[in-house]
Amino acid sequence: MRTRRLRRRSLLLLLPLPLLVAALVLGAKLVSLPVVASYASGRYDAGDYTDAAASFGLQKTMNLVDPWKAWFNTGTAAHRAGDDTAAISDLHRAYDLAEDEEPMVRCQVQVNLSISYETSGDYETIMGEDLLAQKAALEHALAARDAGEDYDQYVIDPYGTGEELDPQDLQDEASQWFSFAERSFATAEQVRGWPGCEEQTPEEKEQNEASVQRLQDKQQRAKDAQPQEPQDPQGGSQGEEPPENDQSDQSEQERAEAERQEKLQQQNSEARDDEDQSRQEYQEYFGGEDPDDGSGDGGGSSKNW
Repeated sequence: MRTRRLRRRSLLLLLPLPLLVAALVLGAKLVSLPVVASYASGRYDAGDYTDAAASFGLQKTMNLVDPWKAWFNTGTAAHRAGDDTAAISDLHRAYDLAEDEEPMVRCQVQVNLSISYETSGDYETIMGEDLLAQKAALEHALAARDAGEDYDQYVIDPYGTGEELDPQDLQDEASQWFSFAERSFATAEQVRGWPGCEEQTPEEKEQNEASVQRLQDKQQRAKDAQPQEPQDPQGGSQGEEPPENDQSDQSEQERAEAERQEKLQQQNSEARDDEDQSRQEYQEYFGGEDPDDGSGDGGGSSKNW
């Protein structure tokens, strides 16, 4: 009986052990949060946004106090590091977790999310422009080769495999990137209209309206950069023969193509001007603010329109 009593007493002592371990782990986590936040904020201030994003990410688990902040800080740092894919994912999560927070909090999150979508669209636009420039260089090299003139073989066969590039393939790939950009800019505009930013100062409203207009302009330029759908040559009256491509038709097509290229160059120039303006705004409203350290109200940059 004495042995049974001792065994029962030992069992009773062991029962609270898992709770004790959980309490110790949670306590250690809570104690470490300010330390991690301080280090991450220091890396952010130093411009090491990749390390800052990784450090802020340590706050995502077992964070019972304002859990949205960890995702907001990580997404903001990821954006500054140039990883808009990770930034968009984390900021979406932050917006969901901040559902019951003050409107100002959700507004901060959705503004940074919109900016991440916009810079993603800027990158996709640049990819499309680069492909169009590559296509123009390829067409020039092919024309020079056909005319028996000097040309750069590397432009035609950059990998030296004997497989020449096709201008149409480059055009199709560029159009796809412009399509991605158009969608990113449209999403960025939609995010700015989400609930949360209704209560704004007149200055903030003006900045938001300017941002929406900029996004609409970028959407239009990305859309214009995509080729129009070719018309059905059989779309005329039934039984009508397709018109022959005489010299006048070719001249008209050449003039239309020249006008399109000129318009596209002008739009690309305007897009780069907008990108410079956006970068200046980021530095003024976004770059100067530090992510929240996880200990106070709010959560990072609030004037990043």
